[in-house]
Amino acid sequence: MRIYISGAIEHHDVGERKMAFSDAQRALEGKGFEPINPFNNGLPETAHWRQHMRADIKLLLECSYIYMLRGWEQSKGAKLEFDVATSCGLTVVYEDPLMII
Repeated sequence: MRIYISGAIEHHDVGERKMAFSDAQRALEGKGFEPINPFNNGLPETAHWRQHMRADIKLLLECSYIYMLRGWEQSKGAKLEFDVATSCGLTVVYEDPLMII
């Protein structure tokens, strides 16, 4: 059960966001998922946003679920990932409250 973690990154403290994504990864592993963390997409942090989105969407499309971290609605990238995921039939899971649609 591969699940892609999506949430706001740009314009936030990168260290805090890495921690939030890692915490989500551990929690999802504890629930039996195989989490895909976009911080591990193989690109350097300094790569352009578009490069990250291309790599991230490729990872997303290899999953059956997408996990939306709290505050995702404020992120251009997370909204794009949500649109791709729902258009492609992935199941959406929200961080708070843990809800599946």
